[in-house]
Amino acid sequence: MSSELTPAAPPSRGILNALWTLAQPPGFAPRAPHAAGERFRTTAARGIAPLVDVYLPDTPGPHASVVIVHGGGFVVGSRRMKPVRYLATRLCEAGIAAAAIDYRMIFRGGRLAESLADLDAASEWWFGQSARFGLDPGRVAMAGFSAGATLTLLHASAAQPERYHRLISFFGVYDFGYLNGRLAQLMRQLLLRTGDPAAWTAHSPLECCRTDAPLLLVHGAADTLVPIEHARRLRARREALGLPVRLLEYADTPHGFLNDARLQATRDAADQVIAFLRSTDTVPAP
Repeated sequence: MSSELTPAAPPSRGILNALWTLAQPPGFAPRAPHAAGERFRTTAARGIAPLVDVYLPDTPGPHASVVIVHGGGFVVGSRRMKPVRYLATRLCEAGIAAAAIDYRMIFRGGRLAESLADLDAASEWWFGQSARFGLDPGRVAMAGFSAGATLTLLHASAAQPERYHRLISFFGVYDFGYLNGRLAQLMRQLLLRTGDPAAWTAHSPLECCRTDAPLLLVHGAADTLVPIEHARRLRARREALGLPVRLLEYADTPHGFLNDARLQATRDAADQVIAFLRSTDTVPAP
């Protein structure tokens, strides 16, 4: 089935566009973290330090909250990337707390297993901070961008049932069997430590994402780096299984569009995420 997916343009165009928009001025007033550089794991490990920035609303708790997982192709990125700070700022304005985390990446202390171990540890830490930061442990969500979206769904699929109130996934890779270009193929082999296509399939969110938590997928229809068919197929798979899912598609919108806070699609996506988090429905609203 992976061969049915055909990108409309070379993936390199999507990479260059994402890097360009990241390098531009933020276009919004970033909120300062309430607590910066907290450690979510005390044990030492090689590579990226286990740090988290905590963003709290000005209103009293207990707050709904979101653990935010940055993107960067499993190779680069940090908890202070522009789209992470934009989402954290918008969430706090809406009365929702956020925890932006770092995790180990390829060439920087880990691969898929280590990245997921860091998400596990960060999640445990965040649930353990409920009293300290005024959090509602029954309304904890997780949101990921690009590579972070992939990790979010893999982590949530292995987490305890009903752990997360909601899941949000921005333009993630959901089928490891479909990655175009030599760099993407090399990344896959480094990340998964195998060239076996069966293993790629087994580790893909398309096959693993069976969590009952309502899932909101956000994707640009003009994404040449991660084609929107990734999201469409994951939506179809979850619908076939009777699992709650909704896909927001943005026409003429590229990969990583939350890098640009001036875009209408970016502002609308943040509005939709906030409405989704506030909803008590078990199925995402259309």
